[in-house]
Amino acid sequence: MIARTRTPAAVLVLLALCSLPASSIADHVNWSTDVESSLRSANESGRLVLMKFTAGWCGPCKKMEKETFSQPEVAALVNQEFVPVLLDADKNQALMKHLKITGIPALLVVSPEMVILNRMTGFQTKEQLFPKLQGDLSKFASSRQPAPVATASIPNTVQPQPGQPVARDAGSTPDPFGTVSMTQAASPQLPLEQQQQRSPVVHELPAFEGFCLPSVQESRSLVSGTPQFKLKYHGKTLYFQNAAQAEKFKANPELYFPMNDGTCTVTLVETGEAVEGKLEYAAMFRGRLWFASTQENMQKFVGSPAAYANALEAR
Repeated sequence: MIARTRTPAAVLVLLALCSLPASSIADHVNWSTDVESSLRSANESGRLVLMKFTAGWCGPCKKMEKETFSQPEVAALVNQEFVPVLLDADKNQALMKHLKITGIPALLVVSPEMVILNRMTGFQTKEQLFPKLQGDLSKFASSRQPAPVATASIPNTVQPQPGQPVARDAGSTPDPFGTVSMTQAASPQLPLEQQQQRSPVVHELPAFEGFCLPSVQESRSLVSGTPQFKLKYHGKTLYFQNAAQAEKFKANPELYFPMNDGTCTVTLVETGEAVEGKLEYAAMFRGRLWFASTQENMQKFVGSPAAYANALEAR
């Protein structure tokens, strides 16, 4: 787990960067090898993290550093808009396996909430990398804008797979797990007048904004589920990306279901109140998802995750 508390060390890093001559900043990226400090800095500043996996024996990695990251436009963009982190692949094999990185050089663009927004593998020229980074920044900035009131997180209608229309399976046999539906109903072609008379299918709104919990945990990305594959667990309706992910969850729900049923860990520890958390303020710790209800509480948790986790276990 990565701590994000505000510390003098983060300020010292900033001062050190500011003290460098302008020419040195313009022609190379100021990579940091302190992952925890860098992620803490990203969380506090709201900037994206650019993680680069490399190795001393990697020719393309050296070529990319020399030919791509030395370009003034690229270096300036990364130094100003990202928190750049350099990781040695040989020293971080467990992390690479966890992040499913199979080749280097590899670049990950990560949000301040530790969600992977983009992956790039292999040598990237300036012409290839620069627009990708600009695109990531643009998408991230757009995601930070408040959504209009009329826009719902989960649409009222979901486009089914071709030939696989979705309907609530009200007649399915209940099981101990509390399955709502994992079947696909037949949809015969009816005359137009009968189709117009049919009531529209209404889907129960899912928990966690309809994101697929196994996919989110495995990819560190926000992957949407679908009502075609849904389960009810702990009283919450969960959507999954596909049948395989639903079955994976069903086989080991505690591995993927958020701690404290998705309530805000910080609020629960500090006040005893059960306040619903948000996936945008989620963090991975001890192999589980922990939710917070606000950015401030997320920073508190990530600053001392073990303290909050142990406090809950002691309750």
